Amino acid sequence: MIRFNWAGSLAALWLGLALATGQAGAQSWPAKPVKIIISTPPGTSPDLIGRMLADRLTKSLGQTFIVDNVLGAGGTLATLAMVKAAPDGYTLMFSGMGAWVLDPYLLKTPGYDVDRDMVPVGMIYEQDRLTIAVHPDVPAKTLPELISYAKSQPGKISYGVTNVILLVMVGQWVNKLAGTDMVGVTYKTAGQQMQDVIAGRLQWIVAAPPQLDSFVKAGKLRVVAVDGVGRYPLWPDVPAIGETFPGYRTSGMGIMAGPRGLPQSVIQPLNAAMDRINRDPEYQKQLLNMSFQVTSAGTPETIAAFIRERRQYWNTIFKGLNVQPE
Repeated sequence: MIRFNWAGSLAALWLGLALATGQAGAQSWPAKPVKIIISTPPGTSPDLIGRMLADRLTKSLGQTFIVDNVLGAGGTLATLAMVKAAPDGYTLMFSGMGAWVLDPYLLKTPGYDVDRDMVPVGMIYEQDRLTIAVHPDVPAKTLPELISYAKSQPGKISYGVTNVILLVMVGQWVNKLAGTDMVGVTYKTAGQQMQDVIAGRLQWIVAAPPQLDSFVKAGKLRVVAVDGVGRYPLWPDVPAIGETFPGYRTSGMGIMAGPRGLPQSVIQPLNAAMDRINRDPEYQKQLLNMSFQVTSAGTPETIAAFIRERRQYWNTIFKGLNVQPE
């Protein structure tokens, strides 16, 4: 007589249903449009990159990804909007140096703790490029020559940066490392500083390669150094600042982030989609033309290690410049 194992069959049935339900849940995201918060205005580099990425994610994952520009308070309003959102994968953020590295040093009460309230999902870009460019009348073709020129005229060499804390501190840190007293002038827009350096009212500026390219080609500016790891592929003859000051790197980063508690059923497919996008040579070329570089999406673990390394370096900068949180 054959005995039927009802208990075992029911257990197998329930296990199969549980696995099927879990797989369906893991595959259900995204089931509706996804919002990507960006803290800069339309037309800025993060906005343009965010829209490029959103378009490709839409095609890759089959749901609409929408850019939402949340402006104000130096980016903290955008971060607050993201960390207060439900950790369901439908509110993400294009986060960068401000949220992950600078805010803890600059703000006493930002209203959030990035390590407690945020989780990194994928790299949007690993570095951007900032450059030091001089007016043609400045007799310097390299950064060491610019430093020597500044030391020969104490307090008389001025440089321009836009009013962004990362850019402001580039000039200050170069001054500190070089032992010079070049005078920094901050501008509301890149266009204003460009006018002044071309007119000779400034001796040099800090700017991104796309802002400089046409002026360099016209002989109105000369690039003497580029920030970042290694040389800029589009300007391979221009030395990196790190070749003068070993280890120097103030360039930014872009990270797709979500609220803490974001489930693996969101993190894994989003990271995988971003990795496919980031490895596309055509996409990498588009980013490079904007002075940004990326190789892969990384993993939450490798991104967390990258953030720790950046914090350690910036901790050196803040201590060296005696910067206190406000």
